[in-house]
Amino acid sequence: MIRSLRDEVERYGHYSLAAESMYDHPFQWGSERTGPDLARVGGKYSDEWQRAHLADPRSVVPESVMPPYAFLEKKALDYRDIQALLKANREVGVPYTDADIANATADLEAQADPNSDGVDALQKRYPKAQARDFDGNPGEVTEADALIAYLQMLGTLVDFKTYHANTPENRR
Repeated sequence: MIRSLRDEVERYGHYSLAAESMYDHPFQWGSERTGPDLARVGGKYSDEWQRAHLADPRSVVPESVMPPYAFLEKKALDYRDIQALLKANREVGVPYTDADIANATADLEAQADPNSDGVDALQKRYPKAQARDFDGNPGEVTEADALIAYLQMLGTLVDFKTYHANTPENRR
C-alpha cells in the first residue's frame, strides 16, 4: 500500500500520480526502488548539470552508483521511425492526433534547435514544450538531447499549486 505521509509530502512534495505516467510505454512503475524518484526532477537541475551527471555521475554526486553514459552525447538519435512509434503508442491508448503524428519529425527537430522555423508550431501543439539545444551540441540531435529533454519535463505537466497535504485541518 502506498500512502502519503504528511512529513514526506512536506519534504518531497506531492506523491507521484498514476496519471503522470499513464502513457509511459513500457509502464515504469514497479515495486522495487533502485534509484532516486525522478518524478519531479524537471527543471530542478540545469541542462549542464544533467550533461555532467550523464557523462560522469560522481562529478556532481560523489556518492552516486550510477554508471556513466557519456556515449549518449556522441550517439546520433535515430528517429527515422518516430511516426511509426507514435502510431503504435496511439494504438495502446496514448492520445496522439493525426497532426501530432504527421509533425513528429519536425517537432522533434524543432525541440532540439531553438532557432528552427518549426518552434512556433511545436509550442502551439505542445504549449509546455521546451525548445533548446539540450546537450550542448547544436550540430546534431543526440540521444543525450532526447534524454535530457525528457528529464527536464518530468513533473512539470501537473499543477500542484492548489494541492494541500491531507491533514486533519484540510479534511474539514
